[in-house]
Amino acid sequence: MRRGQRACDGQRHYLVAAVLLALATRLSWSGRSENFAARAPGAAFSGTLAKVIVTDVDGTLMDSAHRLPSANRKALRSCLQKGLPVILATGKHCGPWVDSLIKDVIGDDLQADSKYTLNAPGVFVQGLLVRDASGHLVHTQALPPEIVSRCLEGANVQGRTVLAYTDDNRIVSNRADSQTERLRNLKEPAVEVGTVEGPVLKMLFLAAPEEETSLRQEVSSLVGQEASITVAIPGMVEVLPRGASKADGVKVALGLLGLSARDALALGDGENDLELLQLVRSSGGMAVAVGNARPALKEVASATVASCDEAGWAAAVEYWALGSSSVCPGALAS
Repeated sequence: MRRGQRACDGQRHYLVAAVLLALATRLSWSGRSENFAARAPGAAFSGTLAKVIVTDVDGTLMDSAHRLPSANRKALRSCLQKGLPVILATGKHCGPWVDSLIKDVIGDDLQADSKYTLNAPGVFVQGLLVRDASGHLVHTQALPPEIVSRCLEGANVQGRTVLAYTDDNRIVSNRADSQTERLRNLKEPAVEVGTVEGPVLKMLFLAAPEEETSLRQEVSSLVGQEASITVAIPGMVEVLPRGASKADGVKVALGLLGLSARDALALGDGENDLELLQLVRSSGGMAVAVGNARPALKEVASATVASCDEAGWAAAVEYWALGSSSVCPGALAS
């Protein structure tokens, strides 16, 4: 073989190797959805697994009846057994639901870090209250008193039910009606009817799900640009400090673990999960919407999996965090 031909063949081999290396690098998981574009559902996953799970509770981890599906329970127990941190990120207060979840998941072989958490910090009340893994309060953010007063006055004038989530784990309502009963299914702290005292983290207006649009308009006219509005559950319109979201509380929780959003697998279903999934996806983590998620959430997610009633949570965790499944569980964003 001539020297020139050998040199040419060597260059070809080098170029082929470079192309293969580039493709392998592109397919390795960094959490950005563009890295998944070439991998269809059903493809085996061999990328970097998440170092922490950040999950919404109702409609994501729990099914539509607020129960923990058996597949989700199994996957959650596997996370705890492997020491994979699971941050519960919810709009709810630290109520009976936490105790119920812990009893459902923790057995003789496992132990929760506190009565408020599993094995990692907990994010509550839309990120406005954060507890470390031991259950100690480490972060709160309250509404301006003027906004609280405006919400209470507006609700009374318009004949609406409104709840104040206080910084001492209480929920105080301006009145009791059939709508406040909905919180029992969520296993929130018992709703009290009375006068609001002390710092308030958020205000929650209640109406039937079909009245959500009109209620939102009413609440928006009350607070204007001085507070933020979000919805986690149909018919429940929430007023938060301006610019606040779950993402803020999650940053605090991740910092306590020495991790970042890039290390996370985040899962959600509601409008209140929007900023969280945007944070995780833009940071290079994996942002997943369950099938029952609002359309706006699916648009910002890295992938969409099965619904909360079909154990989409378990499928995502097994694939992107535990590595126990070789089947991509859902549709990947382009």
